[in-house]
Amino acid sequence: MSLRPILLAIVGDSAAGKSTLGDGIAALLGDHRVTVVTTDDYHKHNRLARRELRLSALHPDCNDLDLLGEHLEQLACGKAVEKAPYNHATGDFDAPRRIVPAEFLIVEGLLGLYSPELRARYDVSVYLDTPEPLRHRWKVARDTANRGYSESEVQELLERREKVSATYIRPQRDLADMVVRFRPGPNAIDDTKLHATVAMRSQVRHPALPAVIAESPLAAPRLRLKRQGDGAVLEIDGRISDEETAQAERALMRQRPELTHILQRRTGQFTMNGTHAHSNALGLAQLLIAYPVISAKLARGDSI
Repeated sequence: MSLRPILLAIVGDSAAGKSTLGDGIAALLGDHRVTVVTTDDYHKHNRLARRELRLSALHPDCNDLDLLGEHLEQLACGKAVEKAPYNHATGDFDAPRRIVPAEFLIVEGLLGLYSPELRARYDVSVYLDTPEPLRHRWKVARDTANRGYSESEVQELLERREKVSATYIRPQRDLADMVVRFRPGPNAIDDTKLHATVAMRSQVRHPALPAVIAESPLAAPRLRLKRQGDGAVLEIDGRISDEETAQAERALMRQRPELTHILQRRTGQFTMNGTHAHSNALGLAQLLIAYPVISAKLARGDSI
């Protein structure tokens, strides 16, 4: 492999679904070929210190973004780094661990696109634009189940963070190569049937989506393509069936046959109320992100 890994940034607000999205992409690429860097590890203070300082973890001043940039530079050169991981269950940092780069590096977190220096390091960047009501529901469920918060504490935290999110997190949406959004239908809250919107700007290598739709007659009624600015937007109906999804996936593969040599089949999985669930729209969104990631590797002359 080339010494330099392909870098993918997945950025979004707390509980937007970044880890779920990234897990499926890592599975597509092959978990053994992926290293994940969590930017929460670059918080400057633990939870107790942040409370005493009245400083939000979402604020750039609470994160050592310079160190993050230095570590990404070293990892991009094929060098390992050491960093103490942030433990969300305890609100403190664990013992330092060694991060070894692989062929693909997924950089996941809140502020990965905040500075021009960070943005310049990625081959592909994604912003996860989850609607606020859905994100709030996910955050309450996650933080009460896994992080020791009560529901009222989570609601109070969301209110306290609103201004910081609006000022520092959400503006990154306009800086990403791709923007992914999941939303429920009008009549039901069923996370297995969330609709997905995948917006791709012209600077990212994306498939010829009109051809994908034309070659997927079963899936075509569930896929809606439109132009937006300098790119394309694909809307995926959350009710798309297994058969329709498989046909669309095959059409994508035909455009980039090299995909079949690397892509592993384990997409669309997530956890809902403590149980495993599956979403075909999520799986297609993950594949659409993996496409330019692999294309960037091939464009550099690397083999698959």
